[in-house]
Amino acid sequence: MKRRLIVTCLFALLLAAVVGADTSEYYPVRLNVVKIYAHADGYCVVYRKGLAGTANAYLPSKWFTAGGKAEIIRGTDPSYPYMVVFFKEGKPDHVKLYALASNTDITWGILDPSQAKDKFNGDDIKIEF
Repeated sequence: MKRRLIVTCLFALLLAAVVGADTSEYYPVRLNVVKIYAHADGYCVVYRKGLAGTANAYLPSKWFTAGGKAEIIRGTDPSYPYMVVFFKEGKPDHVKLYALASNTDITWGILDPSQAKDKFNGDDIKIEF
């Protein structure tokens, strides 16, 4: 009888924890990255859009500060590179870019300094699907 009471109490606590759990205000979307181009003003990230297309996201270097809109995480995981865009109230809020640690990898490139200079001036993250 005691076991049954203990199991019932534990189940009730577990159920209360699940029901009372807070939901996040952020909705993450994972995007597969094809190539990351370094630029003096930030990063141009080429990612997959739809089944066969690609799109560019321009992430200014000023976003890569503590508490900024972007964070780059370097590593050697086989799933790299990819990008997670966090949406808040239906709009992109901030980005985490997971990139391979070695800049000599084929997924890294250098963007010509004269190209896309005005693309890094915005304060919003523009994502196409």
